[in-house]
Amino acid sequence: MISWFRQIDDAKSSLEVVAITRDYLATWTPSEIARLPERCRPGRLRDETDVENLHGMLVEEYRTSRATGDDLKALQELTSILVRASIRIAELAEDGAKGTASGSPPDGPAKSASADN
Repeated sequence: MISWFRQIDDAKSSLEVVAITRDYLATWTPSEIARLPERCRPGRLRDETDVENLHGMLVEEYRTSRATGDDLKALQELTSILVRASIRIAELAEDGAKGTASGSPPDGPAKSASADN
């Protein structure tokens, strides 16, 4: 799990965080996902909002859960990854806002919307 945390921490964009989180979830078997309470089983993660929504549901479930054993372990593990992903998305948004506010161009080359690219 440490390598997943490292990948999230090294992500350069929020969509990269979403992709890493999606890849992590793909490693879960159907029986592992079934250990989670039904209302917070992960669905399709398309964007940052999906990560944030799942994060919120998991944290709320963890806060009120009476799960034990492997069910609790599954809930803790998924909650940990989603917390880390949400934090990284917030950091990247903050970094982007600072870059915009200071007049600095965003990281990476600028892309034109024109058709001649």
